[in-house]
Amino acid sequence: MLKKVKHARYIMILTMSVLLCSVCAAKDIPTFDRYFKLLPRPQNVQLLNGEGLLFTDLHSICLNGVDADLVIPGLLNNLRRLKASTKGSLLLVIKKDLALPSDEGYILLVKNKKVVIEASTKSGLFYGMQTLNQLLEDAHDQHVVIPACRITDYPAIPVRAVHIDLKNHLDAGNYYYRTIDRLAAIKINNIIFEFEDKLRYKKAKDVGAADAISIGEFAALSKYAKDRFIEISPLVQGLGHASFILKHDAYKDLRDNPTSDWAFDPLNPKTYDLQFSMYEDAIEATPYGKYLHVGGDEVGALGKSELSKASGKSPLELQMYWLKKVTDFAVEHHRIPIFWDDMVFKLGNLYQTTWDSTLNVKEVNKLWDKNKSTLDKNIPLFPRNCIYMRWNYEAPAAAGNILALDWYKAHNLDVMAATSAQMSYAMLQRNQSNFQSIKDFCRLTAGKKLKGILCTVWDDSSPHFETTWRGIHDFAWFSWNDKDYSGKVVHAAFRHRFYSPKLAGERYEFEDILERAVSIWDTAFIVNGDRENYHQLFKLVDMPDKSKSGQWSTLYKDRLKQAAKAVSMYDTVKNRIAEAMILAERNKYNLEVFGQINELQAYSSKLLILLKQYDDARSLADKKMVLHRIDDYESQFPVIRRRLEKVFAVTRVMARPEGYKLDSNLHAHLASSTYNTDWMYWYELAMNRKVSEWVRSNRVEQ
Repeated sequence: MLKKVKHARYIMILTMSVLLCSVCAAKDIPTFDRYFKLLPRPQNVQLLNGEGLLFTDLHSICLNGVDADLVIPGLLNNLRRLKASTKGSLLLVIKKDLALPSDEGYILLVKNKKVVIEASTKSGLFYGMQTLNQLLEDAHDQHVVIPACRITDYPAIPVRAVHIDLKNHLDAGNYYYRTIDRLAAIKINNIIFEFEDKLRYKKAKDVGAADAISIGEFAALSKYAKDRFIEISPLVQGLGHASFILKHDAYKDLRDNPTSDWAFDPLNPKTYDLQFSMYEDAIEATPYGKYLHVGGDEVGALGKSELSKASGKSPLELQMYWLKKVTDFAVEHHRIPIFWDDMVFKLGNLYQTTWDSTLNVKEVNKLWDKNKSTLDKNIPLFPRNCIYMRWNYEAPAAAGNILALDWYKAHNLDVMAATSAQMSYAMLQRNQSNFQSIKDFCRLTAGKKLKGILCTVWDDSSPHFETTWRGIHDFAWFSWNDKDYSGKVVHAAFRHRFYSPKLAGERYEFEDILERAVSIWDTAFIVNGDRENYHQLFKLVDMPDKSKSGQWSTLYKDRLKQAAKAVSMYDTVKNRIAEAMILAERNKYNLEVFGQINELQAYSSKLLILLKQYDDARSLADKKMVLHRIDDYESQFPVIRRRLEKVFAVTRVMARPEGYKLDSNLHAHLASSTYNTDWMYWYELAMNRKVSEWVRSNRVEQ
């Protein structure tokens, strides 16, 4: 490792470690948890008598017959390879008869300045090494000894997948590689990449954007992931969400509705010629993947094409006809198809029950008794070799959602769950990174022994991926260990793990505060609409009338109270991030991203407060002075914008390529509304124009 420290520092570490050693030897797990916040939390930690391990003690690794191509992650990659285990070494052992519930499980033993990791598979060894990396990291950061212990660990859920959506932007290639390393470190074992037009399709050349990733480049990324026990599988949208394809003139004849680029005609044979060619390219780009996610959600009014009308098929029959065709293709190409399942319950008049937690159990049961027969009688239409992905991002415990899972089970249909670390919120997810919903659906998935769970990260409002890491860590925790831990415990572990043990305390929590401030920013300038959706006919707040002092402040008193709160929260977040930048050992770029988001969100509230000061001023002289401050502050907005984009651009490709064609934007997402980055500041730019005109007008009058 680990370079020898100077003698004085070595003595200091030993001295600081004495108390921890003696307490841990007495099997004081709370003391262990204080210093070692492992994420995800292992299933069992048993403290032992005996000598522990300093960060500097570990110097070598013995593979003991394990394939030499096994990736040694993190700090452990610096260890010398030895043929025999000695004091100060890590011994890796494949033990086929290890009695653990999962072949991804492992047993990690620290004792007498040696470490042994046993597992029945290489993936188990890999996850054991990730846990050891965290132990070593904590020992180093806090100058403490790793106590003698036995960690017995295994996942609660077999498939733990994260969704990466390329809909509205690309990141730099090296960022995807770093993302894979981060996900592997928290024991994620699958990624679903939603390609849309960001893959350079060979057989549908019109579809891939000019800056799309080549199939070869993506295959290399897939190999990198495979070596870290992450399978990458593709998601290529159809039947609906097909605007990225059907917006092109060459494919207009494949539309279900000739006037909309949203959905394919499921009865046009050319639909499948095109979709299958794109699937083939996506499979080639993900050669080690197990799945092919075919989308199929939110299709809407299916059946408008002449072929569909002439067929006499119902929307459910058309949906399932398409699903059968794409399922057969996937199986023929040795992939397991995954299907977003909302249309099953929408077409069965049961969808509200799956998400509306305000419906009581009696109401839900009544609706299921009335409408379930629609699904039951059409069960022959449901492909058996498909996985039905039951997605629910806000209320997984809703009675109808549980009935839906049970319905699949009763009909022997495979089902996976989908939660979300980012739904479609602008800038960052709300509700403590969607903590409760992630926790609830992971625990429900484990309890019902479903095949797996996916954590979606939607790009509808195109947040920076750095803003999703807390939610992804929540998902990693509960998809591995489904016990009932609180948000306070899990998020303290996240700050400890992601930034530094020094930041584990609640006084360093800033994301929850920023979420509340950003919720005010969403609609600070507008009286209708929000940041998630693009509204051409939105209405901005009015400007103060200098002849009616106080009237404007009365009209917008509630909004102004919220603005004052946002400014107060801005100061708190700014101070906490500034302190975190000093104390953090890792991921300072993440803090920079949040810092610039905080600067942007505060702009709206500060401008509203300046307008209030103008409205409250009684004399023309005072109004003139405030008017000058308003003009000066509004002129600073381009600087705020440049700073945010400079930080975002460290990893993100900011602009669309020349000649890019926007789709019809049926879902009205801001992120797909402009060619440049104006969508990020849609209401600020409009308000700034209005303020500039108002300032100019008032100056002329004065």
